[in-house]
Amino acid sequence: MQRNCFSLRPLLRGVGELGPFCAPSCLFRNSAALKYATAAPKTAPGKVPSKMLKLRKQFQADNDLPIFLKGGGMDNILYRSTWVLCILGLAGDIWLWVGYIIA
Repeated sequence: MQRNCFSLRPLLRGVGELGPFCAPSCLFRNSAALKYATAAPKTAPGKVPSKMLKLRKQFQADNDLPIFLKGGGMDNILYRSTWVLCILGLAGDIWLWVGYIIA
C-alpha cells in the first residue's frame, strides 16, 4: 500500500510523532536534492579527507600567530573589518543614548 504524503491524517496523530515528515524520500521523490544527497561522496569511517589534513596542518603549525590569523591575508582583513564595525556600532549606540539623555 502506497502512502499518501500530503494527506491530513498523519498530521492528526499523537504528540511526538513526525507525521508526513517521517518519510523524507516521499517528500523529495522527484527532486534534485535527493539526487545530490544520494550521489554525495562517501568516506570510510575514520578516514580524513586530504583537504582536512592540509587545513589541520596549517592551523596547528607552531608559528606564533593567533588562530584567527592563521588563515592568511583574508583572515586579517576580516578580523580588522570586524573590529572597525564593532567600534563604529558602539560609537553609534553611545551617540544615540547621549542624544536621548540630552534631548
